[in-house]
Amino acid sequence: MRRATATSTAATDRIQIQLQLRQGGVEGAAVAEAVAVAVAVPVMMVDHGPETTNGDYVIPVEGAGGSADDTGPETERDRSDGHSGVTSTKSLVGSLLDYPVEHDRRYCGSGPDSYYMPNDEMEQTRLNVVHQVYLLLLHGQLTLAPMTTEPRRILDIGTGTGEWAIAMAETYPNADVTGTDLSAIQPDAVPSNVFFEIDDAEEEWTFGQSFDLIHIRNLSGAFRHWPAVYRECYRHLRPGGYLELIEFDHAQTAKPIPDSYTAIFVAAVRQAAEQAGRPWSVAHLARGVLESVGFEEAKRLTMDIPMGTRDVDPSQKTIAKLWMICILESLEAGSLRLLTRELGWEPDQVRDVCRKVRRELTEGPRRLTTTVHFVIARKPMETTG
Repeated sequence: MRRATATSTAATDRIQIQLQLRQGGVEGAAVAEAVAVAVAVPVMMVDHGPETTNGDYVIPVEGAGGSADDTGPETERDRSDGHSGVTSTKSLVGSLLDYPVEHDRRYCGSGPDSYYMPNDEMEQTRLNVVHQVYLLLLHGQLTLAPMTTEPRRILDIGTGTGEWAIAMAETYPNADVTGTDLSAIQPDAVPSNVFFEIDDAEEEWTFGQSFDLIHIRNLSGAFRHWPAVYRECYRHLRPGGYLELIEFDHAQTAKPIPDSYTAIFVAAVRQAAEQAGRPWSVAHLARGVLESVGFEEAKRLTMDIPMGTRDVDPSQKTIAKLWMICILESLEAGSLRLLTRELGWEPDQVRDVCRKVRRELTEGPRRLTTTVHFVIARKPMETTG
């Protein structure tokens, strides 16, 4: 697998400037300090090949599905570029989507059951920094799935800004890479073999062909019923294909700070997520949950990411600085809608607690880490599903 290389480029400055110039959201001296320590931090950049414009978003046409192993009818995508794509689709220009704004943050929907994370520029910047953290953590690798042969089709659920999907498309130029999300926030200029779709993974999937790898990252709190999502993954993987799940355990981060605003904040967010019916935890990563829908060989790897610059090994300073920025930026993003909608907090109350948590994280005496879980599960080679 081609690895990313570390380089100090304009991308570093762009991330820092976006964090400093944002309006509303996370603000104040605590974040200014965290951004300041990131100066000259190298950003992991995949070696980009030629880019082409693929700016349309697609929504599966209702009733166009079939079994995951069907070849399906020839689609517009099949005819235009020679790649064997998904089932029939219709285009939707991303700029036509209208997103609601609540408490100065933009979201992908406004209903009582709509996704709790924002999709505005602040959040997009945070997602891009998180992607850099993963590249540093995995030394440039994009996946831990044992890809023994060149994959033909890859699916990224909850693709966000599409960084991972784009990098996989560059790494495997002969594969079709599909990224799905509730929000059309992906770039227009992408490799010719990556495609983005507006799709809700909790609805029935309508892909007409199976995938070699399905990737789900950082979607804790997104789904009501993970086994139902896993069943769709299982149904749309080829025999021997892999499901990769990745989650941060934020509750573990707060354990070293008992009787603190951080502990109160994490408990409140978890309570709100439970009340919303979409638990904010890593319980869905349990082997038994995956095996119950047919997966086998479910293996878990955990890694710890240091936060900030206190007592950090010199070799980990870069990732520790970036991860501190990610955590500080996620406080309001991950709590504002949940706490106001589910627990009845006022927006100013949420932001006040976020400021106090930021102060504890940046000025407290303890060295903090966050545990990240990687789970790989395989669909059996011999299967009737």
